[in-house]
Amino acid sequence: MNFKQRLLRYLIGVGVGCLLVFVIFPKYDWLGWTPQKRLMEFVREAKWVYSPSGKCSMKCIEKTNDDFDQARFHGKINFDMSDVHSSPKRYQLEHEKMTYQILVNDTLVTLIEAKMEGGKTCECP
Repeated sequence: MNFKQRLLRYLIGVGVGCLLVFVIFPKYDWLGWTPQKRLMEFVREAKWVYSPSGKCSMKCIEKTNDDFDQARFHGKINFDMSDVHSSPKRYQLEHEKMTYQILVNDTLVTLIEAKMEGGKTCECP
């Protein structure tokens, strides 16, 4: 048996094995290990509070807790605009033309600023 035949049989075996795994575990979250998914899971489950500037900016752009909850459950983290090397880590959460600056500690998520794309600017401390 030459190398091509061995390689072909190996690839067929790997393909059948992968197919069986996907059939046996159809509801498994195959990408659950990515940073986006893990961080969003933490943001959804952690206790969260407003900083004074976060409360001011939410009031200024007329957004409610429900709007922030929607962002927590359906938003995406923009890692390019986030500062992951600081302590506590600062992330930018984006959802429906809104950007939220959040601080993530071990057990707490703090909203420090909310901005609306193309919206009015607020002077908050």
